[in-house]
Amino acid sequence: MPNATRACDRCSADISALHRNARRCKTCPTRQPLGLIPERSCEICGTVYQPKRRDSLCCSRACNGLRYNRLYAARQKEAEPERTCPGCQTTFKAWRTDQVYCLPECGNRHRGRRNHTPVDLPERNCQRCGIAFAPKRSASVFCSRLCSRRITYARYREQRVAAAVAWGRANPELRRAIAAQYKAARRAWERLNPDSVGVDSREWRKLVRRYRHRCAYCGGNEGGLHMDHVIPLSRGGRHAIGNVLPACQGCNLSKGAKLVAEWKRDEAAWSQDEKPAPKTPLPLSA
Repeated sequence: MPNATRACDRCSADISALHRNARRCKTCPTRQPLGLIPERSCEICGTVYQPKRRDSLCCSRACNGLRYNRLYAARQKEAEPERTCPGCQTTFKAWRTDQVYCLPECGNRHRGRRNHTPVDLPERNCQRCGIAFAPKRSASVFCSRLCSRRITYARYREQRVAAAVAWGRANPELRRAIAAQYKAARRAWERLNPDSVGVDSREWRKLVRRYRHRCAYCGGNEGGLHMDHVIPLSRGGRHAIGNVLPACQGCNLSKGAKLVAEWKRDEAAWSQDEKPAPKTPLPLSA
């Protein structure tokens, strides 16, 4: 039985020769055109793209797969019960079934402490000062950080001094500015102390002759003699002949703004690594 005459739903063309269930000809699209869809941003990478579907959320198949993976991980994490981290004892929700620690760093610290076996090391003598101490590490050779720093300074002292001298020669203006700033601070300290009457040059020469042109602290005169304040000006000392003593360059610089008792307690000031052994002060002249 011949097929009845049928027309296309879109263009009204004769489709009698096609299958009896056909509703459109082969040239007409199967779906109604959607029209122009506005551009949007991808939810994963943020790229602006032209979607082909109205329910499109990602710019590519890779971004869409990553979106589904994140949704699946979020659902799995919500369903996962809370765990307690053995390292920091905090509760967290795992994103993996075999996860034990809240963070990889926490796991590394906990495993390091767990695998560490404390060992009681015997006492040894410091290589710098000779004091017996209980080391915390098998490679420890100094009793404190001070001794270690002093040994390092003594090892590289010449290079550091040369670098400082080179910097001073390369930056004369900045060096003069720093010296002027220190001199202004010194004058301010003298003005704030009303008992500062000054040091007469004749009295200073007499004091230097009394100490035989030697340092009052170590008995040497290396680097020239400096006018050292026994009680520093920055700590309320007077700029007077009764508060000054002749001191060598090393003693004056190492003493700084300290009292004599504080300076003697400070092992760094009397370090054998920076200056020669102190000489016995000469007796005062009659």
